[in-house]
Amino acid sequence: MGSQTEMKVPVIDLTKENLKPGTDSWISACKQVRYAFEEYGCVEVVYDKVSMELGSSMFAVVDDLFNLPIETKMQNTSDRPYHSYFGRYSFIPLYESLGIDNPTTLEGAQHFTNIMWPQGNDHFRETVQTYSKLVAEINGTVTRMLFDSYGVERLCESHMEWNSYLLRCFRYRTRRPDEPDLGLWSHTDRTFISTLHQNQISGLQIKTKDGQWIDVEPSGSSFLVLAGDVLMAWSNDRIPSCDHRVIMKENKIRYSLGLFSFNNGLIKVPEELVDDQFPLRYKPFNNFDYLRFTQAEESKKYGCAIKAYCGV
Repeated sequence: MGSQTEMKVPVIDLTKENLKPGTDSWISACKQVRYAFEEYGCVEVVYDKVSMELGSSMFAVVDDLFNLPIETKMQNTSDRPYHSYFGRYSFIPLYESLGIDNPTTLEGAQHFTNIMWPQGNDHFRETVQTYSKLVAEINGTVTRMLFDSYGVERLCESHMEWNSYLLRCFRYRTRRPDEPDLGLWSHTDRTFISTLHQNQISGLQIKTKDGQWIDVEPSGSSFLVLAGDVLMAWSNDRIPSCDHRVIMKENKIRYSLGLFSFNNGLIKVPEELVDDQFPLRYKPFNNFDYLRFTQAEESKKYGCAIKAYCGV
């Protein structure tokens, strides 16, 4: 038997032309996605509609973004938790990130671009919007697969109508000799689903059920789709929220992109997901109210914030 460090996240190709709801291939893919989420809290997705050229263009404009003056980047502010600029902190010196709210829309992409480049930057805005819309398709397909696999497809459309997206752009600088290799601490996302895309520099790791850390190798043609705390609650603990971190093994600048899916409606466990094995474990809640809870200092004392917030 192989060691735990040789475990790999299951991979599914969503570009197959015959992958349509109701077909045998769709049903089979739904089972694979559900298995990956229940066992690993994530799945690796191949989706060639996001071309290598578009991916390269996206990372190039993100490089331009992070090369802006710090005073400009700090103008990335928001009333919503986790949507603003973050960086230049001594406790996590390698990490820096910015958030683009509603990047799939012209208004959202343009608003962020205007703040960063008051003189205009059409190439940045167009690249961000095109990229985000395609990655949102991955999010939507995986979400529908999970709803279908649990027999609650009737709820998917209304759920998606309440979705909102945040694109976070991450940069990890090279470390100095006296600095640790920690790029980003172990954490779970406060999202329903997060879709991560790495450049060619490794570093992302996920934690398995038995506590082992496994590497997720970077690929320009694949995306890691992770379950957030909100999906764990929605699934009534059938799906674990994916614990992940970044360890900087290479002495190179690392970029990654994360499209985060939040839900503005009322999150509640579908009645089909409550039974003797999985009695009701969460009360109905609002995603953004939960975000605000996790920003409070009191929330830090709990081992699992979502259970502390709305657990039964």
